[in-house]
Amino acid sequence: MKSSTRFIKRFFLHFSPAAWLTFLYLSISILWVILSDKLALKIAHGNNDLLAQLQNQKGLFFVMLTGVMIYFISDRFHGRLKTSFQLYQGLEANYQALHEASREGIFDCDLETMNARLNKKMQFFLPGSHTEIGNFWEVYKGRVAPLDRKRLVREFEEVMASTKLSWQTEYRLLGEDELYYTVISSIYIIRNPSTNKALRLVGAIQDVSDLRNLQAEYYNEQINYKQKIATSIIEAQETEKNRWAEELHDNVCQLLSVAKLNLSAIDIMPNSAETLTKEAKKLVIESISEIRQLSASIKPPSFEKNLLIEALETLTEDIRRVKHINFEINSDKLDERKLTDEHRLLIYRVVQEQLTNITKYSKASEVLINLSSSGELVSIEIFDNGQGFDPSKVKSGIGLRNIQSRLQVYKGKMKINSFPGQGCTLRAVFHTKNG
Repeated sequence: MKSSTRFIKRFFLHFSPAAWLTFLYLSISILWVILSDKLALKIAHGNNDLLAQLQNQKGLFFVMLTGVMIYFISDRFHGRLKTSFQLYQGLEANYQALHEASREGIFDCDLETMNARLNKKMQFFLPGSHTEIGNFWEVYKGRVAPLDRKRLVREFEEVMASTKLSWQTEYRLLGEDELYYTVISSIYIIRNPSTNKALRLVGAIQDVSDLRNLQAEYYNEQINYKQKIATSIIEAQETEKNRWAEELHDNVCQLLSVAKLNLSAIDIMPNSAETLTKEAKKLVIESISEIRQLSASIKPPSFEKNLLIEALETLTEDIRRVKHINFEINSDKLDERKLTDEHRLLIYRVVQEQLTNITKYSKASEVLINLSSSGELVSIEIFDNGQGFDPSKVKSGIGLRNIQSRLQVYKGKMKINSFPGQGCTLRAVFHTKNG
């Protein structure tokens, strides 16, 4: 019973209003003819005059009845049609408002007729067109950059032949100002459910030219930055080589040259052989010490076997052998467990470079090294009680530039506070994450 009711409902749902009205009129007419004749004969009881009157009156009554029926049915259909039209107008207004408010170019293309509706932003890419345009695909692909056109056409044909319901791609599109804009098109394909044939394309065109330009600028800046870093590294390496060559020439070579002169003088002054030999031996020992110190400063410490603090203590001990300087290292606030070997080496090189400057120029007797960390930030502070200097009158040497280059890798910075006769303080900070 229920299945029969559903069938009848589905059957009548396919009827148009005109078919419904015709069906009702014919049904009522047939019923009226059959029933009214029987009723008239029954009322007349064989009276022909009365039967004739009833036949005339029932025709008028039928016209009035069907007129009233048609009026109410038509009025109901008209109400539904009016409501549907109002709903359509509301949807149309919303559709237009969406088109006007959208910052993207929007189009709705009927693939059967190739007619498309456009919003104002889309009209910028199809100059001369209005809200509607014919032969849409041919006009549109003509606006695509020649180098992108073949790929776009191929993708379009592949999507149309497939079962995909969406398609997104990027290409360059000519604007009204005769400039090419990089756009991303996101398209939804409406297909026939039974045949899978594409019926409509509803798409949005987003202008991403500014974004792509920024990405290109950023990429170029990254390349330039890497080139500058590479150049700085090469310059630093060459300067360091020259620096160690000068150290060897000015210190070690001179010591060995004097030792050689002492040994050569033994043949001339045999009576002073013992004194000359002792002096030559002393100079050789000093040369070995200088070479060891240079080697230690070049070779990075191994943090697999030693902690950072142990490496710094070894560094200060090596300096203390040749310079009368007292060192104090304070690392209570440094969490070394959160540091990588690269971080440890950075701290070691910063401290090493500044201690080299102190031993050469400051004439200091006390050096304080403070190391601390808080979250991702690591701080290095090195103070000496030497003669100090005026930073504005001293050019940064290769050592300080090396420190700055190392710190920049980890978004770090360095500051030096000094004044003649008041020592010097170097403060450096860097982040353990350089991303």
